[in-house]
Amino acid sequence: MPEPQGQRLPVVLLVDDDLRTTRRMAQMLREDGFAVEIARDGAAAVARLSRSPVPDALVTELTTAYADGLAVGRFARNQRPGIPVLVLTGYPNLFHADAFAGGPPATLFTKPVDYAALRSALRDALEAPSTNESAVFVNDDEPASPEIHSPADNA
Repeated sequence: MPEPQGQRLPVVLLVDDDLRTTRRMAQMLREDGFAVEIARDGAAAVARLSRSPVPDALVTELTTAYADGLAVGRFARNQRPGIPVLVLTGYPNLFHADAFAGGPPATLFTKPVDYAALRSALRDALEAPSTNESAVFVNDDEPASPEIHSPADNA
């Protein structure tokens, strides 16, 4: 989907250590009209969220290295209250709905993720007012944009 004249694409920060899958998802999101940045772990995500402008939405794996998805989501909400947070995981029992109070509902997607449902939830979250504080659960079975690396990658 091409960017309309004079309109900025919503920026999504995609956080996951599975780079092959992450790059493919980023490519699909770009094709669907989102600008996407990739962070390989929680520390890289926190570093990116510390810089302006803060992304418009966060899509994060729950079990990331250095800072888990819950910590990344809470930090994102601290930097940008109301930022939509979508959490991906193969371990839904580790997700705590109350971890994201104070903003729109966090949406949980179990792996394998249904991309169409993720895209739809992301669009809805970016268009919705940020007043709800509950959690939503969804059960679903190439060249990349800038990747953000953790300082530990160079160690």
